Amino acid sequence: MSSRLSFQMGLIGLMAAAYVVTDARPAAAQGYDGAGQFRVYCAVCHGDGGTGNGPLAESMRVKPADLTAITRNNKGTFPTNDVFRMIDGRNPVKGHGGPDMPVWGDAFARSGQDASPDAVRGRIEALVRYLERLQKP
Repeated sequence: MSSRLSFQMGLIGLMAAAYVVTDARPAAAQGYDGAGQFRVYCAVCHGDGGTGNGPLAESMRVKPADLTAITRNNKGTFPTNDVFRMIDGRNPVKGHGGPDMPVWGDAFARSGQDASPDAVRGRIEALVRYLERLQKP
């Protein structure tokens, strides 16, 4: 392995370790980053820009939703509570989400991170705020 490649691999390892250490802080000491949460949990299906073109989209039974069109598809209003419930998944919104969409409320509650109800709510709220910023006219 070349020294340059070794250096790059080491740098990636340090960055990953820093992320894990930072992410393991209690929720009270950490404001969740919606964009970061999206990249980790959502982009693989919905794509980096949220348009439904993530790397796994082609292999899914139902194409992932274009998350940039939520407001447009809701008569110009971003439905904050419905989006929260869709992401959480434990109290589904009829006609939204689907069997391919993970129940993130349960997943976050079972994660190795702070799994308190407040932390789960904080993570989902950060995602909702990020999705609201992604909206296109």
